[in-house]
Amino acid sequence: MEAVQKPKFKKKQSIENNIYSRALITRSISLPIVNIGKNVQQTIERYIIDNFEGKCVVEGFIRIGSCKIVTYSSGLVKGTNIGFEVVFECKICCPVEGMLIQCVAKNITKAGIRAESSDEIPSPIVVFVTRDHHYMVQYFSTIEEGTKFTARVIGQRFELNDKYVSIIAELVEPKKDYSNVGMNKEMSKPKLVIEDD
Repeated sequence: MEAVQKPKFKKKQSIENNIYSRALITRSISLPIVNIGKNVQQTIERYIIDNFEGKCVVEGFIRIGSCKIVTYSSGLVKGTNIGFEVVFECKICCPVEGMLIQCVAKNITKAGIRAESSDEIPSPIVVFVTRDHHYMVQYFSTIEEGTKFTARVIGQRFELNDKYVSIIAELVEPKKDYSNVGMNKEMSKPKLVIEDD
């Protein structure tokens, strides 16, 4: 008889702090004709890095060092400049409502907690956790400067060319581990033994 294999399910992974998503962006750029030579692709890449990386665009915050040119059009002469349609791939940070983010508290005031991303320097996000949303939550008062915690996004905003995305969030309390409690109860229960005479 053959052994039946049970299906293996992947355990739900712990909260992954991936605040970036990949995006393809198309932009029209204009370069001075004196900058155009044999190295057109490097010139366009340099322009994209200088003008888009580390800033907020319409789609969100573009991660530094993530831009790669996918394709670009032939140049179109416009007076003393040459125009290109460029498609480039990059990583964008644009948190949505309900997203979980790993944060580290940077400043605590009477208004609440100001935090930043726990593993990204410089942080593309600044998270504000208000005291008004947590007046009945005891976990809120245990957080000190430098404490890592998880926050759930309520809303976000940014303007063009900002160096970060501002987020309003709420605390997510860590789950308590009840696994040891159940084992102790099982061990302390007396066994029932029925004897046949």
